Amino acid sequence: MSQSYRKTVELFTETVNARHVNHLDKVLEENVEKIENCKVVYKNIGEAREYYSMEHEAHPSANFLVSQFGEEDNNNNTLTAIVNYNKHNYDTTYTFSSAGKILKIKSNIIQ
Repeated sequence: MSQSYRKTVELFTETVNARHVNHLDKVLEENVEKIENCKVVYKNIGEAREYYSMEHEAHPSANFLVSQFGEEDNNNNTLTAIVNYNKHNYDTTYTFSSAGKILKIKSNIIQ
């Protein structure tokens, strides 16, 4: 497993949990996209900042936690993980840019 991908995801969750949305550009590409349960949640870093700010307002005590890292596909620049948030588990795939930043997050709730 690429430690850099894993460290990037860990830094991303730490940044979000610390409410430092203005520092997301350290780990997210400008045109980052998040798809949750087949619905586009945000499609650029500005929308990502707004999304995480609203999540913090709606669920102030909830934090994102990566409970398990899974497979990495170096050919497709992806890393999978199980992410816990607000009493739900999500099967999540992170896609990385050539610069090593997160380009796409695709998550589906685990029933």
